[in-house]
Amino acid sequence: MDEANAAPLRVFIADDSVPIVEMLTAFLERPGAIDVIGAGGSESEALDRIEALRPDVALVDLQLGQGSGANVIRAVRSRAHLAGLRLLVTSSCECTALKEGLMKLGADGYYDKVKELVALKEALVKLAEAKRVTV
Repeated sequence: MDEANAAPLRVFIADDSVPIVEMLTAFLERPGAIDVIGAGGSESEALDRIEALRPDVALVDLQLGQGSGANVIRAVRSRAHLAGLRLLVTSSCECTALKEGLMKLGADGYYDKVKELVALKEALVKLAEAKRVTV
């Protein structure tokens, strides 16, 4: 498949703040390269939508309306059919021990959603480029 027809990176956002979801969507989407395909504000909604939508990447906030991002990570990593899903934590908490614990749970990255938005976008661009090469 040539690059012009390659499928975009499909991103799901698990965050209970509608303004944050809207901001992340506007900041991260790149037509034809990165598409935000859905969002969920609670643990159960995030898991249901991840199962239904099968994104390439899920951005997971630690504090959800009901439940936690850590539980989403645990649940996703316990499901073999979701093994390829990249889980990137977005949080405003700067705690090294927390970050290390989430990485041990199976997170693929951790980004401060206030200070590291550019780094998050760069990571998604790299994933999108890698997907285009492997398609």
